[in-house]
Amino acid sequence: MRILHIVNLGFEAGGAEKFVRMLRDGQTARGHEVRVVAVDAPSDGRPVFADDLVPPVSGGPVGKLAGFVWHRQAHRALRRIMREFRPDVVHLHTIGGFGPALFPATRGAARILTVHGPEDWTRKLLRWQLADNAGRIAPAALPRYLHLRFVMRPAYRLLGLRGIDGFAAPSRFVAELLRPDAGRVPVRVVPHAVDHGFTPAPVSDVWQVAYVGRLSPLKGADVLLEAFGILARTQPKARLVVVGDGPERERLQARAAGLVADGTVEFRGWLTPPEVAECLRASALLAVPSTTPEIFGLTALEALELGRPVVASRIGALPELVGPDNGVLVAPGDAAALAEALAGLIGDAERLARLGEASARRAEGFSLDRCLDDYEAWYREILAARGAR
Repeated sequence: MRILHIVNLGFEAGGAEKFVRMLRDGQTARGHEVRVVAVDAPSDGRPVFADDLVPPVSGGPVGKLAGFVWHRQAHRALRRIMREFRPDVVHLHTIGGFGPALFPATRGAARILTVHGPEDWTRKLLRWQLADNAGRIAPAALPRYLHLRFVMRPAYRLLGLRGIDGFAAPSRFVAELLRPDAGRVPVRVVPHAVDHGFTPAPVSDVWQVAYVGRLSPLKGADVLLEAFGILARTQPKARLVVVGDGPERERLQARAAGLVADGTVEFRGWLTPPEVAECLRASALLAVPSTTPEIFGLTALEALELGRPVVASRIGALPELVGPDNGVLVAPGDAAALAEALAGLIGDAERLARLGEASARRAEGFSLDRCLDDYEAWYREILAARGAR
């Protein structure tokens, strides 16, 4: 098959891009002809895996508002790519950078849209783009929310959102939130997967905790740092490695200056996938302190694949990956509860090993081969149904 993937960013800025890159690699290895289209954006030195880059929306404030409703350059570029590549399947991912113009541009091919997070067209997920940790939209963000809710969302629906062949939800949690947006378009749960390189490994350091994720207000890194401030008083051997970058990094580093100075916390910045795997292997467990619902929790799955327990917020799809058999769930935003959960695990080699074995067993249901099989079967099902019409 010829498969065209469309995603906002053509480099690994987060879980969505990592997942697209894995799909591309896996489908190519299976003999499919695969092409990736993304918006041209600064990659900060990270490898770009996209084959085609579309110009971003440009202009002043008013011009950009109109440009996102109808991104003429994206429409033209996608039409050209569709004529050249003639894909059997167009697999959509994050699409906000293209806007609703991509739907008329890709009409004619089988189309699936995998939901990776709150997009401009989602109603129940939309607030997560702009809300604070308490779910409130600040007055300064209200005009953008109203624009997305009452201009962009209707534009997506009018220009073809409900004319695609299916929505893929990475979790049961997302599938239920998505159904009102989907209308009559089928919604299927197709869980994410991780690279083959994430294989179980024994714990070598029972005191190290890892955080892997974007340093933004909604990921809860500030809550984790507060928890480590509490933890350090009773567990001086405990250490936290923070992997990732984002708008909050400078503020978080300043806040944790004391913990950094005494060696309790280390900020490592953005790492390549192999480096992330190595960091997780060197850690006793992963902390996922998100304060808003996670769509799936790809980093948590990576920890499971490596046989690591996970301490996570009881929110979104994380309870579908973490339970009492392989970790601890705590109330989001509760630093004291998070510190208590971490204190009950770090340093306890026997318990870490037992929970880690359960994590590895859970991970068996999320293999990359299974994910590739699910999507390939769905592609063929849609193509067969179209051929029968």
